[in-house]
Amino acid sequence: MSENIEPPTREASLSALDQAYVQFLEAFRDVPDEALSYVPAGDEYALGILPEHLCDPLWKYSSQLDAMVRADFSQIDLSLDNIYEEAQARRHADLAAWRPLSAERGAMLARLKTAHQHAHSRLAALDDVTFTRTAPIVYTAGSEPYPTAARDIAGWLIDHYDEHTAQTRELLVRWRADAQTQAW
Repeated sequence: MSENIEPPTREASLSALDQAYVQFLEAFRDVPDEALSYVPAGDEYALGILPEHLCDPLWKYSSQLDAMVRADFSQIDLSLDNIYEEAQARRHADLAAWRPLSAERGAMLARLKTAHQHAHSRLAALDDVTFTRTAPIVYTAGSEPYPTAARDIAGWLIDHYDEHTAQTRELLVRWRADAQTQAW
C-alpha cells in the first residue's frame, strides 16, 4: 500500500526556500577568497560565481510568476521571447568568463539576497489557492504546454539552491585537493 504524499503548502514551501538559501550561504561562507576564481577541469563556472548564477532563476521565475498572474493563468508561450533567450546566452557566457575576486564577494551576496527576497515576496503575496493554481506554460518552441504552479516554481528554486549548495561543498574539496597537489 502506497502513501499519498501531500504537496507542500505555501507556508512550507516558503520556509523550505528560505532554508535552502541559508544552507547555500553557509556552504559559501566556507569558501576562502583565494578559491573564488577556481574552475576545475570540466566545469564552466568559477566556484565564486555561484551566488551570481543563483540570481538568474530567482529573477526569471519571479517574472514568470508575475506573467502568470497577469494572464490570469491562461497559456503563456515563453519560447516567443527571442530577446530574452539572447540575453540569457550572453549572461551565461559572461558568467562562464567571470573569475570573481574577494572584493566582489559582498556585492554578489547582496545581489543574491535581493533576488531571493524578491522571489520570496512574489511567492508570499499569493494566497494558498493561487499558490497551487496552474498555468499552461510553453517553455521551448514546439513543446507542449507544461502546467506550472507557483508551488512548482518554489520547488525548482529550492532544488537549484540545493544543487549548488552541494556543488559548492564539492568544489571546495576539489580546490583544496588541487591546492595540495600544486604545493608539492
